[in-house]
Amino acid sequence: MMALSSVSVSKSASQPESNAAAAAAAGPVAALEPAATPAILLALDAGTRNTGWAVFQDYVPLRTGVITLRRRQHSDDAAAARIVRLAAALDELAAECAPAAAAVSQPAGLGGLTPAPALALLETALEQWGRRAGIPLAAYPAAAVRRAVAGHPRAAAPALAFAVMSALNLLGARKTAYEWGALAVGAYHLYRTAPLAPG
Repeated sequence: MMALSSVSVSKSASQPESNAAAAAAAGPVAALEPAATPAILLALDAGTRNTGWAVFQDYVPLRTGVITLRRRQHSDDAAAARIVRLAAALDELAAECAPAAAAVSQPAGLGGLTPAPALALLETALEQWGRRAGIPLAAYPAAAVRRAVAGHPRAAAPALAFAVMSALNLLGARKTAYEWGALAVGAYHLYRTAPLAPG
């Protein structure tokens, strides 16, 4: 296990149901036919400072956590160094949970004509990490995830959290916004054959 003084990885347990149908019963996910997907999925709400993660097994969220990268200075070089440390932390996480696939929510700005340098570095680093680790990585725009899960592409963090709680039967669970973001992209990836919420 690597000791990274500038990386903090926190973990919390979700409240898995006995099966996927029970996990979906409380929300609009229940009416969907799940997409074919590997049994273990690592979902990431990616960021250059905080990255939320969630581990799903057979459509049920098992664990969540946050990888926190402490800021050292204001520069693109500092962002690049943090992203390298993020990849190392993801290596540890992947070794622990052995995902067959990963899904990532791209931060705002990715996919535009002139994305912010740090976000472009993050996108490239995640693609390279997936290839190096041999883990198929599906990337989705954050706006698409929020629209599908919470009904609006700019849904605020509390609205997204409540939508995920309802859809995955996690009402009462206490998590950070980063963890709810990871759970949202995981649900979006698993049930992407139809919208998760109206409108």
